[in-house]
Amino acid sequence: MIRVKLFNHDENLLTGIECSGHSGSAEKGHDIICAAVSVLMQSLILGLEDVAEVKGANFVIDAKIPLMQVTWPVNECDRISVLTRTISESLKQIARDNPDYVKIISEVSK
Repeated sequence: MIRVKLFNHDENLLTGIECSGHSGSAEKGHDIICAAVSVLMQSLILGLEDVAEVKGANFVIDAKIPLMQVTWPVNECDRISVLTRTISESLKQIARDNPDYVKIISEVSK
């Protein structure tokens, strides 16, 4: 199962997204759920780095787990909210459509 963790600051500000695991919906190389989640996370990284040019964004990628974690500073949240909300809502839709393969977890920090 893919676990998607949404990191929130004070419940209202999304400050990061982490995806880990395999969906297991098909054999490796043919799993469209894993591919969809991976493309969204790669798009988030590209959008933060190359389009929005966010300073202080952090990226952790470990293909062995697999794990992709993307975090950004609280002071950038308003400026990049269209991008980050689009990615998070897309991941939530994939989870709603595939509850046996993707789980969303929210974590709130203050």
